[in-house]
Order: sequence, then C-alpha cells, then structure tokens
Amino acid sequence: MDDKIGQRLAVVDCGTNTFTLHIADVSGGQWRSVFRQRRFVRLGLDSFRSGRLSPQRLRRGLDVLKSFADTACNFNVDKVRAFGCSAIRDAANGTAFVQAAAELGWRIEVLDGDAEAEWIHLGVADSVLGREGLPDALLTVDIGGGSVELIHWTPEQVLGAWSLDLGVARLTDWIKPSDPLNAQDVESIHKISAAAVDPVVQALEQRPPQWLVGTSGAFNSLMALEHRDAHWRDARVADEFSKAALVGRCEALSTKSRTELFAIEGMHPDRVPYISLSCALIVYLLDRFNSVERVFRSRHTLAEGVLSGAAADEAQSLSQDHWDGFVALQNARYN
Repeated sequence: MDDKIGQRLAVVDCGTNTFTLHIADVSGGQWRSVFRQRRFVRLGLDSFRSGRLSPQRLRRGLDVLKSFADTACNFNVDKVRAFGCSAIRDAANGTAFVQAAAELGWRIEVLDGDAEAEWIHLGVADSVLGREGLPDALLTVDIGGGSVELIHWTPEQVLGAWSLDLGVARLTDWIKPSDPLNAQDVESIHKISAAAVDPVVQALEQRPPQWLVGTSGAFNSLMALEHRDAHWRDARVADEFSKAALVGRCEALSTKSRTELFAIEGMHPDRVPYISLSCALIVYLLDRFNSVERVFRSRHTLAEGVLSGAAADEAQSLSQDHWDGFVALQNARYN
C-alpha cells in the first residue's frame, strides 16, 4: 500500500464456533475497517467431552482458512496475524490444526485465557469509551464456544479478568441438554456456572459494575432480534439493550425448541444450536451481577482489540515478528 495510507492488516480469530476475518487499514494511530467476515466452523464440536478435535471439523477449519487467504490476497493485505483460542488450546490434537494451518501460510498464535481477555478488552473499550456518562465500573462478558471471558474495568484501568470454562459448546458437551431445555438442564447450567462465577462475584464486591457490555455471537443475535437495523449500525459504537426486554427475550428463547427457533424471523440458523443455552447463561449472569443497571452490545471483540493495539503503537507493533509478512500466504495460495 502507499505509505500515505499506512498498512493493510488482516486479523483472524479461530474461535471454538466461529472463525472471523477482519481486514483494516492502520495509519496515524487509527484503524478503519475494510472488510469483515464470519464463518461458522464449530471447530470444537464434541471436543470438550472427547478431548480431541474431530477430523471433519479440522477439515472445515482449514477450508475456511484457505478462503480467508484468498480474500486477504484479493484485498492486498500487507501483514497478517492469526489466533487460536479455547478449543485449540484445550484439545489434545490442537497442535495438529496449528501445524496444518502453517502449511497453508497461517501462523496461529494459541492464546491462554488471560491474553484472550486482554485483547477482548482492548476491542470492547474502543467501542465504549466515547459514550457519555461512563460509570465507576463496567463488566465485559464475552460468551464464546469454549470459554466465557469476564473483564472488570473502569474508564482508566482493568481491575480484573477471568477466563471461565463456561463456553456454550463446552456446556453442551458436558450437559447434553434436552430440546428444548428443561428445568434439570437449567439447574445444571446454574450449578456448573456457580462454581466458576462465585469467586468473580466476590472479587467485584468492592467496586460493583453498573454497566455490562456483552460481545460475540449471542449478544449480536439478540440485538438483531431487538432491532432490525442492528447490522447496519456503526460497529465502532456499542449500542444499548433495554435490560428488561433483554431478560424477557432470553427467558422466552431459553424455553424454545430448535424447530421453534429456526422459525423466528431474523434468527441466523447457525446460531440456533447454542442460543437457548446462551440465553439461560445471560439471565444467570445478570442475576448474579445484580448491580448492573444498563446493558450494551459491542461488536468489537478479539480481532478489533488486536487492531486497536496495532494502531496505538503502530511503528513498534507492526515491526514485531508476530505480524507475518504476506509472502507465506501468497506462496501457499499459488503453489
């Protein structure tokens, strides 16, 4: 790219359920989104009980990475960075996926829970800090497939971060819930969640959060059901739920069968397998963190945090080895 424009970056987040590609231009301490794509891979399907990623899911993940490489080449990307999270770090054969991805030109950094939470915080904060009336403390909730990241923060600093083994794909593997969820399923969700969440509730007692900022799949789906124009809103700005309406909708969705969920206008079919369980978990978290007065949805998560970090320290960050040049991907594409 022309030096006046800066550099064009691609960030790939290989999540437990969804792979995300975000391409952006970075220049002058700012980043501007160029292209964003999410593909449902379900890499971690059944892996938390078996301890291994299935061959079918591995192939699906690699196919998506091939398509991401084509897209990045078509957009003339200069540098790339790719991440793997819960499903890859927990699976006994997670390294097999990393090695196969390397043959395609993708060097995947497998993050631990703390690093994942740090990047998510950078992305979410970028979409929240411009709002008026920021409270004394906030809580970010990222419900993923393998883990749930909780970040307790103020407008000035991070107070604490936790990566909990409560992702919806993991809970599905553990509980094997009925369709629709029944009372025993919900009781199991609460019991498993309590063991993980109790220490966080205690840690937040001194500075309880007044705002909760939800990010990733379930919150995006719920906002789309609440507002038809949600997808077209400015992704750089977190938007607000009605807390009462959110709780009511989650309680209703958590009792519906998959057939009923598929029939809901605006419900993405790939979200159906986990949305009921996600909704039950959201209701539980809002009940436990009962100091929360307002709830927001941020479309920023890990990839946007990486872009924010690159923009904030552009010269140093982009010169470091973890931002691969694009030669490897171009060579892999045409060989």
